Amino acid sequence: MGYLADMLRAEYENLLVKDVYTSKLGDTDVEILEVSLGEQKFIAMFQSRPLKEGIFRWSLIITSPNNTRTLKGMDPLDGIKLALKSSIDAMMKGMEE
Repeated sequence: MGYLADMLRAEYENLLVKDVYTSKLGDTDVEILEVSLGEQKFIAMFQSRPLKEGIFRWSLIITSPNNTRTLKGMDPLDGIKLALKSSIDAMMKGMEE
């Protein structure tokens, strides 16, 4: 499993996380997940690559029938976690409405 799947399972007990594709392409980790909240679903595509001493280049695309979010950055793991959590929270809020 990858970083995003592990983080989602740890932070959001109410989400069902299904790995669709997880691989390592060179030094880049790639994950594609199907995430469900009841009858609502979204797809998350995440990739990360280490740059130097704890800094990662990463990108995230989350898409649902009503919304798409795209993020990217260069951060340590705690910065990535904060950005991912914020995006997942916003996606879940949009799914509830």
